[in-house]
Amino acid sequence: MTGTIILSDGGQNYIEFDIVCDVIMAVRPSNLSGWVGTKVLNRAFFIGDRLAIDLQWKDYDFPLKYPIVAIDAEDIEDNTYLLANMSADPALYTNPTTEIDHMAYVVEIGGIPLYFDCISDPAVAAADALLNAYKIPSVLMSYIDGIQLVGEPSPGGAEVVANIVDLLMTIFGSRTIDIGIIAHEATHPWASDKWGSTTPPADTDYMAAINSGEPAVSIYATTSPGEDLAESVRLYVMNPEQLKSIAPLRFEVVNRLMIVPNYNG
Repeated sequence: MTGTIILSDGGQNYIEFDIVCDVIMAVRPSNLSGWVGTKVLNRAFFIGDRLAIDLQWKDYDFPLKYPIVAIDAEDIEDNTYLLANMSADPALYTNPTTEIDHMAYVVEIGGIPLYFDCISDPAVAAADALLNAYKIPSVLMSYIDGIQLVGEPSPGGAEVVANIVDLLMTIFGSRTIDIGIIAHEATHPWASDKWGSTTPPADTDYMAAINSGEPAVSIYATTSPGEDLAESVRLYVMNPEQLKSIAPLRFEVVNRLMIVPNYNG
């Protein structure tokens, strides 16, 4: 559940929870802030019911004595596909990057499992991206065995949107993704398999394109040759004509890499 739940005794005593993917993110009154980070256990929410939570203090159940008096659940658009195809119950998964356990639902899309803690806009967007993954070159999709959405930030820093470890792509901080981000992340293990490194070798046509002086396709692409390649592949998938216009040399190399198996780049 994502939204706001209010509990009340019918008088002046109340507690208001802001919940994101079944985890309490904020609470009012502020003196009850210790509940932040607590998991909500209800599978459904109804006026008059009690809120079931994973108690952090076994003897402190004061809020649970109040029934639910208001439910303001976030309206998740286009969630029909997930509702119809996701697993009935969550299962325990450990993210290989954060080493944090998640009770996550799973849906198989084109043979690729998508793991998510609850139905949310990011989960819907990720499912939509996988439903459109046929637009990504198949050579890249073979390097993704699954995608997991997690709420926590990357250990590499809050600015990191995604990474891929052991062919499991992780989306951090409940970010919204598209097929371009999937293609970007898949490029890294693909390059490592092709060249033994995410960085194209110095004698490749791709490095010649970088050194030609034509502009990189994004600011992030300027951080390293490996990210330059991944960002060019992202744009190749999202808008090939734009890549051809901005960086025609990069376009020609990426296009050949994606369709000619023995081309070394």
